[in-house]
Amino acid sequence: MEGTAPLRILGQTAYPRTAASARVRVANYVPFLREHGIALDYRPTLSAEQYRLLTSEVSPARKAAAVMSGARHAVLRRPSHDLFLVHRLRLLSPLPGVDPPLRLDAYDLDDALFLGSPAEANLRFQWAKQEARRCIACLRRARLVIAGNSFLASHAAEHARRVEVIPTCVNPARQPLHDHRAAEVVTLGWIGSHTTSVYLKPILPVLAAINANRLRARMVVVGGDTGVREPWIEHRAWSLEEEPAMLASFDVGVMPLPETDWARGKCGYKILQYFSAGVPAIASPVGVAGELTADGRGLTAATPGQWRTALEQLIAGPGERRERGEAVRTFVERHYSYQRWAPELAELFKSLGGSRLDRG
Repeated sequence: MEGTAPLRILGQTAYPRTAASARVRVANYVPFLREHGIALDYRPTLSAEQYRLLTSEVSPARKAAAVMSGARHAVLRRPSHDLFLVHRLRLLSPLPGVDPPLRLDAYDLDDALFLGSPAEANLRFQWAKQEARRCIACLRRARLVIAGNSFLASHAAEHARRVEVIPTCVNPARQPLHDHRAAEVVTLGWIGSHTTSVYLKPILPVLAAINANRLRARMVVVGGDTGVREPWIEHRAWSLEEEPAMLASFDVGVMPLPETDWARGKCGYKILQYFSAGVPAIASPVGVAGELTADGRGLTAATPGQWRTALEQLIAGPGERRERGEAVRTFVERHYSYQRWAPELAELFKSLGGSRLDRG
């Protein structure tokens, strides 16, 4: 690419780096795309502090001020970019002509937003967020839709003119490996958010039964709160700086999911994180989670009995945990790393060309 000007892309989203989706799907790609002639300018419309306020219990007035600040950020003119990419939503509330934008080159989607958010905490705000309507508008207006999995791609194709699949990726080179050893108490791990920690509810009685006579497996919940207060469960706050070490502290990672279309739209990021740390996983056989754990890479469980069997198997087998951990680390390096997918994503962007128009 020497002597050729890079293709400059404005990547805009409401979400800052502290939100996993934007970090993983956009921000983390910046250095990898640069090697392939793409200058991706990741600019969230909300700061980390503003986003924290919107997900906290502060007054509606303070939340409204944060939303308006994001809107002002979004409407700044940036005529120097060749292409305009939006990830998920440009703003957390609609603003005609801005979100959804009138003109859009590429739209990145890693959740089934076209269904609307299922989180109970967000239901009363659906009239204001209008996620499904805005997502569908972006699908229709974008020249290219980048979907995180085949389920999302098939639904996006009902509205979009061109859809390509780029899976969610990890960077194993920056993730420490777990050291698998025999342990009297095995550490089971889950990492997510308060809204998704509800997915753990069906397996909590299983964990209580496993630990009924003595502590055999403690459950570490990072970033969420199950509401359970027992000696076998620990809740930790999430932080970007401590995330790699937290993942490397798990002996086994879990990802229970309900059998719903929203869950089928998930891109399996938790499992990829576990695998990146060399940690074996147990997951519900739903959507991408079932695909990632297929062919012996992980264990799947759909019922409480199956969850107990899978958990007991890995709790009792440090050698099996080590063997599976080594295999899945290699798997993500080869098939789900930024190094693997950055060249293909770069080619997709280049196929759109560059017009150096102000995309608004």
